[in-house]
Amino acid sequence: MTRAGRPGDQPPGLPQPFFVGANLPWVDYGCDFGASAWFPQGGLGARPDARSRFEDALDRLAAGGVSIVRVFLLCDGRAGIRFDDSGVPLSLDDRFFRDADIAFDSAADKGLRLLPVLFDFHLCDAPQSVNGVQLGGRSALLTDPALHDRLLASVVRPIAERYGGHPGTAAWDLFNEPEWCTCPPALASDASLVPLGRMRACLALMAGCVRSAATQPVTVGSAGTSHLEIVRGLGLDFYQVHWYEPFGWEALSDPVERLDLDGPVLLGEFPGRLADATPSEIISTARRAGYSGALVWSVLSQDSASGYADDLVRVDDAAEGGR
Repeated sequence: MTRAGRPGDQPPGLPQPFFVGANLPWVDYGCDFGASAWFPQGGLGARPDARSRFEDALDRLAAGGVSIVRVFLLCDGRAGIRFDDSGVPLSLDDRFFRDADIAFDSAADKGLRLLPVLFDFHLCDAPQSVNGVQLGGRSALLTDPALHDRLLASVVRPIAERYGGHPGTAAWDLFNEPEWCTCPPALASDASLVPLGRMRACLALMAGCVRSAATQPVTVGSAGTSHLEIVRGLGLDFYQVHWYEPFGWEALSDPVERLDLDGPVLLGEFPGRLADATPSEIISTARRAGYSGALVWSVLSQDSASGYADDLVRVDDAAEGGR
C-alpha cells in the first residue's frame, strides 16, 4: 500500500511543491462519458459541441499554467453504466471508453493530468424519474455488499485498468463529498442514507480495487473538515477537503496539522467567485495553512461559486515570489 507521509508533505505523483489547479467538472452533468437518454450516442465522442467546449477549456487551463484538472466521470450514474431491470450494474456501456479516451488523451496532449472523480454523492439521492430516466436512487450500490462487489468488478476496475498507466492520469478521487449521503450527517432523505461504517467499508474496498489496477495515488473529496471520520484512517494516499465561504474563514486558515490526519491534504475545491475575498487570497491562506495545493471551482460549471481567471496561477506565483 502506498502512503503519502505527513501533513505538509506533497501527495505522491502530484506537482511539487504547492500547486494551483482547477476543477473542470463537466460540460453537461453526468452526460459527458457514456450514453444517456439525453444523448443516446454518447458524450464527448458523439457531440462535437461538447468536445469543443471541453478541449477549449483544457487549452485555456494549459495556457494559464494549470497542470492538474479535476473531472467528474460517472456522477450519479445517469450515463455510462449498464444496469439490469433490478438495478444490478452489468458493465460500462459501449460509449464510455470512447468518450473517456478523448478526455485523458486530450489532457495528456496538452501537458495536463486529470484527477478523475468516479462517483458523486447525487448517486444516493432519493430516486426520481426524469423523461423516463432514473436519477439518484442508487444507494444500494453501496449498502448492498453484493451490488457493491459487482460495481467494483464491472465498472470501477475496468476504468482503473484502462487509465491506471495513462500519462493523463494524476490520481484518483473515489467519491465526491460522501458526507451528503452518509448517516450521520446527511442532507438527503432517510431512505437514501448510507450508514457511516458501510460508507467507510465501501471507500476502503474501492481504494483497494483501484490500487490493484492502477499506480496513481487515491483520495476522496470531502465536503469540508467537519466530518473527516468518514475517511480518516482508510489508508488514502492523501486527503482532500473542500472550502466555501459559508464554512467560515477559520475553517480554511486553521493549520492542516490540527486536523490530525496521517497524510498530506489537498484543497480540492474553493470558490472562484467570492463575495468577500479574492481567489488569490484563498490560495495564499491555504498555502500558509499547510495544504499541498488548491483546485479552483470551476471552469464551465454555471453555479454561483464558479469562476476561473486565466492569470490565477501567475498571480499566485508572483505573490509567493514576493514573500
